[in-house]
Amino acid sequence: MTRRLFFLCLAVLTLSVSTAFAQSAAEVRQRMAQRIPQIDDLKAKGAVGENNRGLLEVRDGGGNAAQVVAEENRDREAVYALIAKETGATADSVGRARAKQIASASKSGVWVQDESGAWKKK
Repeated sequence: MTRRLFFLCLAVLTLSVSTAFAQSAAEVRQRMAQRIPQIDDLKAKGAVGENNRGLLEVRDGGGNAAQVVAEENRDREAVYALIAKETGATADSVGRARAKQIASASKSGVWVQDESGAWKKK
């Protein structure tokens, strides 16, 4: 559910941005889609969690967790900035709204951060 909702938002964004941004939005979508198996694996291992700003955070990262998190967060921040520009919102508010969607759709056992900053396993 989380992936579909996110990619639906990204698809809408891709259609609404100007032609100049269409290529970069498509590239971001492709990179994010390719990263999903790695992120799902890291979440299942408890190595990363979803924070309350719509970004990943390393919790107990071994291996390439930090690199995957940095790449994913860079793309998420780009998406949030584009959505904010299109909607007149702030990137922070877009990310926080996305964080709520991600948390509610996350699988059991995934680390999520609530609005107050407390971490818990869903």
